[in-house]
Amino acid sequence: MTDATMASLLDQVRSGHYAPVLTTEPAKTLIKSYVNALYDPESQQQNVVDTPAQDKLAVALSAFNTFLQINVTGPVPDGLAQVDEEFTTAASSKTSKSKPLQQTRKLCFSSLDVDGVSAYQYIPSIELFGLARWVFSTQLGEKAEVKGLEGEPLEWLKLRVDAWHYKLITQPSLGPGSIFNKSLQWCEVPSLQGKIEQRLKVVQEAVTGKDNKEMEVKWLVEKANVHIMLGQDAKAKEAIQKAAEVNKFQYILSGALGKRTKFQEKATSQLVVLAKSAEEKKQEEAEDETDAKPKAVELNDDTLLEDLQFTKGELGKHGETDDKTGLPAELKDLEPDAQPQLSPLDQIILLTEATLKDAFNPSDTLTSEEILPFAVRVINDKSTNWQIYTQALLVRSRIEMHRSRTIERGVLQMQAVVDQVIVDTTAAASTFENSEKEEKKSDVPAIKISADGEVIEDKAAAANKPTSFFPAAKPEDSAPAHVRLQYIHALSSPPRWHLESELAYSWAGVGSLVSALEIFKRLRLWAEVALCLAANARHDDEDGRGAGGEEKGKAIVRWRLFHRTGVTAAEEDAEADDEVENETLDISNFKEADFQGPERVPPPPNAPRLFCILGEMEDKPEHYERAWEISGQRYARAQKSLGEYWISKQQIFKARDAYRKAVVVNRMSSELWNRLGDISLRLGDFAEAAESFSRGIAAADNLAGGEDARTWSNLGSALYSLYVERVRELKAEREAAASAAEPVTKSSSSDEVLPDEDDTYLANPEQSQTDPSKRSPATLLSQALAAYKRGASIANDNWRIWDNVITLASRVRPPAVSEIILALNHIIKIRASEDALDIAVLHLLLQECVLNKLVPTEGVYDPPRGSQERAVCELLEKQVAPLITKRHELWKLIAFAREWRRDYGGAIDAAERAWRAAFGSASAGGGLLPSAGMGEGSEKSWLEDQEAWKTMLERTKDYVNLLKDHGKDVQEIGGRWKGKARSAIKSVQRKARQAWEGSIEWMELEELLERVEEA
Repeated sequence: MTDATMASLLDQVRSGHYAPVLTTEPAKTLIKSYVNALYDPESQQQNVVDTPAQDKLAVALSAFNTFLQINVTGPVPDGLAQVDEEFTTAASSKTSKSKPLQQTRKLCFSSLDVDGVSAYQYIPSIELFGLARWVFSTQLGEKAEVKGLEGEPLEWLKLRVDAWHYKLITQPSLGPGSIFNKSLQWCEVPSLQGKIEQRLKVVQEAVTGKDNKEMEVKWLVEKANVHIMLGQDAKAKEAIQKAAEVNKFQYILSGALGKRTKFQEKATSQLVVLAKSAEEKKQEEAEDETDAKPKAVELNDDTLLEDLQFTKGELGKHGETDDKTGLPAELKDLEPDAQPQLSPLDQIILLTEATLKDAFNPSDTLTSEEILPFAVRVINDKSTNWQIYTQALLVRSRIEMHRSRTIERGVLQMQAVVDQVIVDTTAAASTFENSEKEEKKSDVPAIKISADGEVIEDKAAAANKPTSFFPAAKPEDSAPAHVRLQYIHALSSPPRWHLESELAYSWAGVGSLVSALEIFKRLRLWAEVALCLAANARHDDEDGRGAGGEEKGKAIVRWRLFHRTGVTAAEEDAEADDEVENETLDISNFKEADFQGPERVPPPPNAPRLFCILGEMEDKPEHYERAWEISGQRYARAQKSLGEYWISKQQIFKARDAYRKAVVVNRMSSELWNRLGDISLRLGDFAEAAESFSRGIAAADNLAGGEDARTWSNLGSALYSLYVERVRELKAEREAAASAAEPVTKSSSSDEVLPDEDDTYLANPEQSQTDPSKRSPATLLSQALAAYKRGASIANDNWRIWDNVITLASRVRPPAVSEIILALNHIIKIRASEDALDIAVLHLLLQECVLNKLVPTEGVYDPPRGSQERAVCELLEKQVAPLITKRHELWKLIAFAREWRRDYGGAIDAAERAWRAAFGSASAGGGLLPSAGMGEGSEKSWLEDQEAWKTMLERTKDYVNLLKDHGKDVQEIGGRWKGKARSAIKSVQRKARQAWEGSIEWMELEELLERVEEA
């Protein structure tokens, strides 16, 4: 083939003529080889077609773009029937069945299975995607010197195919938003995810550092959307920020005075996105894109304005003005309602930012208010690419679903988008079905909506034309295929079945559950139909409306998995396919008892998932085990569900075995690792628990995905338990060695201390650092402390984790003073009570950092900034002292610290407060300080309890001795110290005479009085 011919193929692809390329001789050769590989994968595995690489690239891109055009953007190409004929011809020589194209498509779907998970089984023209994937993976090797239409590296094109493979496998959900735009808890196809992540690294190296700025920006935006799809928010944020930086795109979420309602008299602050591209689009480019836009539904609310009305030069409701001092210099001159045109890539950056916030933030009012301005900024632009505008409408409708005033527009806008996508992506029945299949005739009239001026001449063609909720779009409201596909990979545009399932959830949200069920039935998403029926039954059983819903759900799942009761497999297999393909099938009369026959062979697509759903409905573990077997022991969800079943039955060891199998096949799921760690921790297998929590943290890419405070705290608990076990083992080894008269090697290190011992041992340096059970106690203790610190930093308001930090930090030798002080500050801030303070920990800080150090100067000593003694003193003075109401031992510590600083006046004051707090414990409410004697009643009266009486004597001695030693040096006291000391002693004597006169403590009190009198 000549260079001119090769160039013409790529030129046709570049101009959007994909179907003609797929009917050329190079395409026919590749189609035939691909079909042969489907029917005979072993013999065709290494077969490389002798066709120029440029031709292969043109055919692969045409097949891939045609597939996306059919399933995502529309419109369906005119020459699709000829392409189907090529596949039929190629398949006819490989199979004797009457429907060769249908059989080929089944093999295509089977080839897309990953880790026991199947793609949606009713994707139109799936053979085109399979062809593109086969060409990129087997016919275009790494050495192929070909690039995409815009100069993209070959690995980038392969990444796009893998990303869409992931989307095809991802099942629609019963929740808001497209599921691959949501933060998933774990991935069911870890092998495909690993492949995508590897390609991301390769493409990053190939694209970064080039002079093509537009290509780099497009790559970064695509990379961000892939990370969002995989649930990796941190990497997505980094990529989108880098994209804005490279493109020199300035944008900010700010506020401006404006009115939201029709009756609002004074302006209030409204959120708005101010954005400006580095290079404004040319006027002629803007005019080319202005008219081609999907339908935007108007709000038509009796209260809310269609758009925010921003005011200029007016004061706000509370006298505020528009303050732009905090805005970047490039954005200060922008008016909220008259902003410049953005470039398409910058519009995509804003939509990706909105998608990122929507995917990884809670669905609350604040999040909605922050996301909506990003979509509005793109919608209000003067000109927008067709697909970008469609995505902006989708983002806006998802947000408006959360507000009562805008929920109607949100649902209708979603319906309008779905209508246009369905109409544009649906061809005549003859395009998708074998030409030999006859259409069933129907005499029932149907109402069809046509575009203005359209004449429907053929009734058969009219019957095949899809209907829509809104009037059909006019030709001028549409855009050609190559324009729609221009940015398809940079956007998170869902395929039509995901979009329809999202619409189903929207209708369910406004109470139209019947509409939701009808959509799922039309899509033949039987698992979703069953789950929807079961959920509705649980929701409505109180008033009887949902009666039988769960039984119907079971019947539908069993219908897909088992033969009918009393019917042989051979009799039913002949009608099975036609029954499923029948869109008018009435499933409302299905009963669970009707499908108790043998299991279908071969099992239907997604049988592992269906068996797991059936296991949850019937609460039978054999269904999970069967799902595991069918998937070839690759479907991790089966073992996860089995593990949860055994936990509910208190069979913990069986649950651990199930989760061990799950993490073997899905090592990238932080949820599975964390659950295995929980079970191991419960069983006392601390080594496995520590390893599992560590793996869970390593696999997590966001806080909700596993790297949360609970996981770090559990890791700390496992490591600390291992530390205790390891210390016990070393102690036993030492005792055994001593009893056998063998020398024990002592370590010179002082980093680890055995419980209640001062001996220190160093673990064998050859011990593995990867096996937690073989690490040295010092290593385990330091790692446990680090884990608790990380958990506490994530959950700042959890005082229990901070308390664990204190416990471990105080065991380290020397104690980790900075960690203890930090934890105490957080605990005091959270609990704001003296009951939260551990006197032993405060005494440890005082002893380690303050009392054992000499004061270098005369007068009141002020410790240097940044020193530990200053930190401890400030903790006692600023945090502890204001909390004390009844705990005299805390005042005693403060007195010690003040005496060390030579603040004798302050020390005497603290000692007096300690004495008064102790004195007040003689009876409830009888203290000499405010709130003294109050509390939970744990403090015993020193008039009744001997230990409390001894404590009262100690407080009295401390106070009197301070007055005796330093009272005369304090200006406020001077010579009055003796009177104050005498008064304190006699107050105690008067109170205690009846209870303790003649006791040893009473005699000590009299001796103390005599020494005061003699001084």
